[in-house]
Amino acid sequence: MNITEKRKNRVTIKDVAKAANVSIATVSYVLNNTPGQSISDETRKKVLQFANLLGYECNVMARYLATGKSNTVSALIKDFLPFASQYYIRLLAQLSRILWQRNFGLKIVDYADGFKRSTDCDAYITLALSEEEFRTFADTKLIPVVAVDSIFDDVLFYRINDDYKRLYEQAKTELGASEVTLITYALSPEVFAAAQAVFDDVITVETARDVLSIDTSKRYATVLSAIRDNAPSGAHIALYEQSYPLKAAAAADAVIRAIDRIQNTSEEHDIKI
Repeated sequence: MNITEKRKNRVTIKDVAKAANVSIATVSYVLNNTPGQSISDETRKKVLQFANLLGYECNVMARYLATGKSNTVSALIKDFLPFASQYYIRLLAQLSRILWQRNFGLKIVDYADGFKRSTDCDAYITLALSEEEFRTFADTKLIPVVAVDSIFDDVLFYRINDDYKRLYEQAKTELGASEVTLITYALSPEVFAAAQAVFDDVITVETARDVLSIDTSKRYATVLSAIRDNAPSGAHIALYEQSYPLKAAAAADAVIRAIDRIQNTSEEHDIKI
């Protein structure tokens, strides 16, 4: 049977195994990213190539009917300005890697589209929504919704945010300064207020040109390397680059706990990294 003929029929993992000259178990391990299996990169690459060539498609709906889970998480996003885009693209890439290692796929869903139809997922992770935007969305869903970069008081939802108090003290120590200004991409109103309550000042920048105009006599802290890298010569900026990978790890852990209905205290739902 040639490739064209095979595409006309439903391709199974048995077909992929035969084409790749490996066992059915090996194909299953590779396609499901099963942890703890000693499979070489060469074999893994060969299986994925033949699966793609033959047109193999994982039957998500069949898995859902059998287990009640699609093993998919949707990340809900809105339009981001340039610096915010750089930050959240990194966060989403890291989140995707972590979820993939734990046998979950990640979908990207536009905020408006999230209201229109089901995305066949087990949970949502929202990014940088205001409290009103988050509640408007979450109230329409009967599955877990985890909030990243949103601040509100509700024990029902995991909320994951930067620990601005720790970042402030860390920056003061690193820079040897008594006052520190947070320089950041655009934040939701509640997150901006939380940062403003800790830092001596908060400056929002949208483009590299905005960064070039900052006062170099002040001391700054940021969570995005692109802001520091575009700063004028002589600027003193403490960088907390662990922000996005730690948020991604916390979001992955929280969403899987929520999917598995693991009970946590109200304090454990309010995560600061």
